Amino acid sequence: MSDTATVAGNDLDAIIDQLDKFHQRATYGAVAAIVNKAPRSLMSGRERNSHSSWIVSRESGAPSGYSVEQLHPALEERKNILSTPEALRGWLDDPA
Repeated sequence: MSDTATVAGNDLDAIIDQLDKFHQRATYGAVAAIVNKAPRSLMSGRERNSHSSWIVSRESGAPSGYSVEQLHPALEERKNILSTPEALRGWLDDPA
């Protein structure tokens, strides 16, 4: 797979896949705005695992309710967290 954008539309799974691929964190609010969901219910019904741990709280920079074992080992590799829908959209279009 090349280092190009893979997200089309408002697909939460595709966004999570791209965040995981590039080891990039984004806030619940930024992702929720793009997929047209409420931030609090964005991850409802989804398994807590390292693949999904890239969506984080603005305050802590970590995903809510995850144990240490469920966090991706490279979660803090990048200091920048995409915290607005505009920043996330721009990054999704050109993650490199």
